Amino acid sequence: MSNHPTVNFKPGFGLANPHVQTIMSSVGRRQWVPQAIQQFLSKGEDQIIEVCGVRLKVTLHHLPGAPLISLIPGWLGSSASAYVVSMGQQLAEAGYSVARINLRDHGDTAALNAGLFNSALIDEVVSLISHLNETYGGQQNGLVGFSLGGNFALRVAKRLPELMCLAVCPAINPADTMYQIDSNPVYQKYFVRKWRKTWAAKQSAFPAQYDFSRAMQLNTVSALTDYFVRYHSLYATTDEYFAAYDLSGTYLNQVQAHILASFDDPVIPSAQWQQLPDTIKVSMTNHGGHGAYLSNWRLESWADTYALQLFSALQHESGSIASTAAQ
Repeated sequence: MSNHPTVNFKPGFGLANPHVQTIMSSVGRRQWVPQAIQQFLSKGEDQIIEVCGVRLKVTLHHLPGAPLISLIPGWLGSSASAYVVSMGQQLAEAGYSVARINLRDHGDTAALNAGLFNSALIDEVVSLISHLNETYGGQQNGLVGFSLGGNFALRVAKRLPELMCLAVCPAINPADTMYQIDSNPVYQKYFVRKWRKTWAAKQSAFPAQYDFSRAMQLNTVSALTDYFVRYHSLYATTDEYFAAYDLSGTYLNQVQAHILASFDDPVIPSAQWQQLPDTIKVSMTNHGGHGAYLSNWRLESWADTYALQLFSALQHESGSIASTAAQ
């Protein structure tokens, strides 16, 4: 068992199963979009921002003078992912500015850059968030990352320690996460399909540069990863690639951040969150699936409430309280 505190999250009736949580959060929330979220989406301003020679797409909800919270989706997710939109809407309603970020090639952005995304690319994300904070931020800004986005968020927090940082079910050990995905046919098929779709969009945008026909015959995340590393990266081996964004060991020493994670996460083994430095404050729940935390059959996420309460508390601790966010 972990020494980290267990936080009391109670899923709604019939929602305790981690696979139900995870799948309903992904599939169900795309089918049913509440009016408040529809209105939030209609107010977003899409921007293409160039940093480090790369163009990245951001959807901005700007409230002048308010702290800015940047949201980084998980692997193959996007600024339109239900969990990103849901938390963004709650934060905006509470008085924060919000930036919903697309990592390179994520969402509908495959045509923006010739180079391929890989999970070790951190400089462009740090530069993007620095630009957003300087241009649109307030006195104290924050960052939320989900799953692989949580891995990015923790690396950003190492480089930008002034940020309030929350990582929701972050991937700490990439190799373990990959093997966990491949051990479940449902999640394996889901991620294989999405990765193939991303590469198909890339090939369509840059047909003279890419031919992923061989990759389209591969049926596991591990096989696709090996293919990517061998033919489309500068890494000699898959192990070398994983090491470039593995947060195990001493990497997170002195990093100030918060993690929200679940013991029943079916995608990331809970052991990944057990051996982190004391500066990383980990709150564990018994239920919640992979970043879902659905409280009821309206598919509302308790993680949104958790994030609001956390940022309010951190602002109070720092003596910098937004005009409306802490209310």
